Amino acid sequence: MDYNEFQAIMLEKGYQQSKAVEVYLNKASCYTRLINRIVENTADKQPIVKAKIEKFIKMYNDKRIEAVWDAISVAELEKLQGWKFIEDGEEFILQLQIKYQGKLKKATDFEKKQVELSTLYEQAYKEIGQNE
Repeated sequence: MDYNEFQAIMLEKGYQQSKAVEVYLNKASCYTRLINRIVENTADKQPIVKAKIEKFIKMYNDKRIEAVWDAISVAELEKLQGWKFIEDGEEFILQLQIKYQGKLKKATDFEKKQVELSTLYEQAYKEIGQNE
């Protein structure tokens, strides 16, 4: 799946490209760069070496495709829940604090997982910014 196919799916489903989605797109981009480097470094190698390297290229391409589908899954989840993990995470937590009068331990397991995901996506997004 290439970026145009990704964009077409996002548009067709009415999904938005949030920062959490960008986390997975960045991961896919890293696999693409890795594949390109492998291809560049094996261009002048013997056919047997190229054949052995092909399994690594396939493995990284499969991981790249998986990361793109993960991005789509996050966009779908954000659309279903009605808020974005990073952009709206603090507001969601604030609403939970109001709902449970500051006692987040009373939150449902699902709400707790949403908070956890929000926090993890925010950390991953910050790491991307630091690595660029």
